[in-house]
Amino acid sequence: MKSRIIYHILFICLGASLIISCKHNEDQAIHHSVMQTIKSHNSDSVTKMNIEDLMQDIKKVLADVPDSAREFYVLERQSVLTSFPCSNCHNVPLEKFQFQNEEEKKAHWDISIIHTNTDVMNCNTCHEKKDLNKIRLINGTTITFDESYKQCAQCHSTQYKDWIGGTHGKRVKGWGEPRVINNCVNCHNPHRPAISVRWPARLNTQKLKERDGE
Repeated sequence: MKSRIIYHILFICLGASLIISCKHNEDQAIHHSVMQTIKSHNSDSVTKMNIEDLMQDIKKVLADVPDSAREFYVLERQSVLTSFPCSNCHNVPLEKFQFQNEEEKKAHWDISIIHTNTDVMNCNTCHEKKDLNKIRLINGTTITFDESYKQCAQCHSTQYKDWIGGTHGKRVKGWGEPRVINNCVNCHNPHRPAISVRWPARLNTQKLKERDGE
């Protein structure tokens, strides 16, 4: 009697193992087929072609960042500055612009610096007086508006390193190559860089009730 029970148990175990083995082989075959399909639709040539298509309407410039392990691009800025080049209006020394008739509305009248103490920073800290088509670094070196991230790096070194590495800022048009990211001023107003407090797109009234104990 015991031998018959043992025989039945062994028979059941053998049958189960055969079923599992067949299922495993079937799963492997499906997995292999799926992987082959994915690979056939994601070759390097196809990926590069798709990324290039996405980038056709993007104006980008190669970032001048020696600290980066590999090259990347930033969004080009000068072409989107509606009043650039600045020399279209700034065709006389800056001092003459600064002392106009007080009754007239001055250029850039709506810009106020809320960045740091005005004893530390003013317009000429970043804008080159002799060539207003360019901006300047603390050491007096002039750079283009496309390179404004170099200005930010002078004080915001931690954020700059994170920006180079990809943990600060926003990547443009996906994660494929070439790597294109926002310039600092694509997200931050250089005159008032702090991000304003915003209301959520949808107010969660249930959470408000729970918070207020209703």
